[in-house]
Amino acid sequence: MLEQNQRLSRSLLWRCQRAFYEQQGIEAWRQAHIPNFITSNPVISRAYAQVVLGWMRDWCAASRGETGRLAAPEPGQPFYLLELGAGTGRFAFHFLEAFRRLHARSQLRDVAFRYVMTDLSERNLEFWLSHPRLQPFLEEGLLDVARFDAERDEELVLRRAGTVLAPGTVANPIAVVANYFFDSLPQDAFTLRDGVLHECLVSVSSPRPGSEVEAKDFLERATVSFEDHEVRGACYGDAELDGILEDYRERLDDVTLLFPSGALRCLRRLQRLAGDRLLLLSGDKGHASEDELSDRSSGVSLVRHGGAFSLMVNYDAIGRYFRLRDGHVLRPIHRHASLHVGAFLLGQPPDGHGETELAYEEFIERSGPDDYSTLLKRMEQPFEGRTLEELLAVLRWSGWDSGVLMAAFSEWMDQAESASEPLRQEVCWAIQQVWETDYPLGGEEEDLAFHLGMLLYVMDRPAEALTFFDHSLRVGGLDPATYFNQGMCHLRLRQDALALECFEQALALDSGFTEAREIISQVQSPDWKGVDADEAPGEEPP
Repeated sequence: MLEQNQRLSRSLLWRCQRAFYEQQGIEAWRQAHIPNFITSNPVISRAYAQVVLGWMRDWCAASRGETGRLAAPEPGQPFYLLELGAGTGRFAFHFLEAFRRLHARSQLRDVAFRYVMTDLSERNLEFWLSHPRLQPFLEEGLLDVARFDAERDEELVLRRAGTVLAPGTVANPIAVVANYFFDSLPQDAFTLRDGVLHECLVSVSSPRPGSEVEAKDFLERATVSFEDHEVRGACYGDAELDGILEDYRERLDDVTLLFPSGALRCLRRLQRLAGDRLLLLSGDKGHASEDELSDRSSGVSLVRHGGAFSLMVNYDAIGRYFRLRDGHVLRPIHRHASLHVGAFLLGQPPDGHGETELAYEEFIERSGPDDYSTLLKRMEQPFEGRTLEELLAVLRWSGWDSGVLMAAFSEWMDQAESASEPLRQEVCWAIQQVWETDYPLGGEEEDLAFHLGMLLYVMDRPAEALTFFDHSLRVGGLDPATYFNQGMCHLRLRQDALALECFEQALALDSGFTEAREIISQVQSPDWKGVDADEAPGEEPP
């Protein structure tokens, strides 16, 4: 037994969690331990960009610069957009791609902004600073990074600019993005029965004595259990937190609820940083209302992700915290199926939050990330039998997400090979959009460049296919199948000598590569007359 009947927010589980993220860095996502697709795709990023732009319009509505266009409350100073727990950086990339276009075409184009990616792990910061997709934003000064410990830090130091963001130094309101973040901050758990509040205290044991709690596989081996203990007196000695908890005791019964004590303390520090002018956009699995909390009576559910874990987020408590400060809460009127996205507002722009509310209603509530995630799961199973027009429509709807294309890749191959020339041109354009939208982590199991090359090959675009096969070899490493495919492209381009070099490279890497050996023999034969798109031996790349 490593600990017994401990308050959940003080448990060694959180120390274990911090160690996992700090040690693993980006590997936590590369190895698929941590789910992130639902909060890191182009659709949710575009939706957030629209809401943030509306929020900036609200704050700039009363000010105009010399050009007559909108100006910031403090002209010459940027709006800071902070992302907490930015992880891979994929959300930031998609957000900045969308937001830069919207911003440049709006009345806000003279208003400066700077997006700041934050995380606990130094390894993640190093990954972002070297990622090729983020370099243009870093060089333009639209992006910076900072280490931020959400459990302790009061200020941030921007690595590129050297600027210190601290209470009293930030001139304009701050927007904060927190996706899949609050579920990993310390929380507490309580049960209400017959008007009596019980705290769910945690016990943690390990099958091995002297177990190292900071080992990356500790959580996979540990046994975690909870036991109810009646609460006597104030729980936190904090008027706001105790007040919210007391309100639950008076209004709910036969309920087990999580209480986001770590998130609320973090938000208190961010509120001071923002000078009480704050937008929080947060997406996660959680409970957004008192009615949703009332449905819970089955205890605490801890979800493990390799060496990390997560809990549901009590967004109702976060909303109560904002309302206690005369803030405003936006949430969908319907119950979410996959992802709850809430907007929480502090401070009052001159004419209110009309633009923010309109953008939230249009891009989050009506057809937002939750609906996208729910429908996409249904559409992916199965993709068989979809026409090329349908596949293109889904890909456009996804914002050219490479994962959507890869999920139906065999269908793309079948349909594209027999497609008309106008449709092939549409697919070629789509391939370019997917490539420009992709945010690679490095070390992925699926080589996107290789697959896009295959798709171009079956549409008789050998020159374009070669470009992607070249990239696959540079980034993914030497591979006999890629060399073979390059050889087939060179044959279609009547470049037999180059083709032979590629086939010989494939054989050098894999001496048992029968197709390569056979095609070399055919090309070197006196009877060889070359190939065209309809007669190429081994037309389907392996």
